[in-house]
Amino acid sequence: MTDPDSRAWHRLFPAEQDALAAAGYTRTWRPDEIIASQGGPPGSMYVLRSGWVKITVTNDRGELAPIAARGPGEIVGELAAITDLPRNATIQAITPVTALVIPATRLRAVLSNRPHIAEELFRTAAIRLEQSAHLHLEAGGPEFPQRLAAILVELAAQCAPDAPADAPIILPFGQEELAAIARVSRSTLIRGLDRLRSLSIVATTRGRVIIERQQQLREFAAGKRTV
Repeated sequence: MTDPDSRAWHRLFPAEQDALAAAGYTRTWRPDEIIASQGGPPGSMYVLRSGWVKITVTNDRGELAPIAARGPGEIVGELAAITDLPRNATIQAITPVTALVIPATRLRAVLSNRPHIAEELFRTAAIRLEQSAHLHLEAGGPEFPQRLAAILVELAAQCAPDAPADAPIILPFGQEELAAIARVSRSTLIRGLDRLRSLSIVATTRGRVIIERQQQLREFAAGKRTV
């Protein structure tokens, strides 16, 4: 798994963190509260202190699809705040969330004096673009259980980059959201999950999928036989 320091906030120097903290303020949200809306004004950048959010997009047909989950140490909403363009996704709290909120004008003032922060923000954007591309590629694979396994591997890397290799990972997505990510019906998703459950690779609870055997999941996604 990726080292926790790969999360954007942890890659910044202490003086850079202090500068951003001085430019912003702390706010909390309840579960399911909308933090920022797709198509809305650029507004602020958010540094997640605690809790989890999901990032969703709505296409031209009105279909809603989650594309990522972000947790403590992650920075979200940065591109809109930097470019001053409308937001291209919705940020919604999954759990109670506390975040450092940095208004766009203050953020740009900090970036003008501390270009390394901008470099790290754009690096984060590039990493996320690659993750999104992987999800789209995996969603077009041949047999669905293998394709689903590849999608779960990618989501696990996003949701728990610092998880030990033998630790279970709880994905903060329900079945409807996973079906939207995989671009399949819920019944097809359930059949795929049933296959992975039969191999003791994943378990499911209400509104959650738990990856119980990370290595076996990666092997199954790669087309290797697993037991």
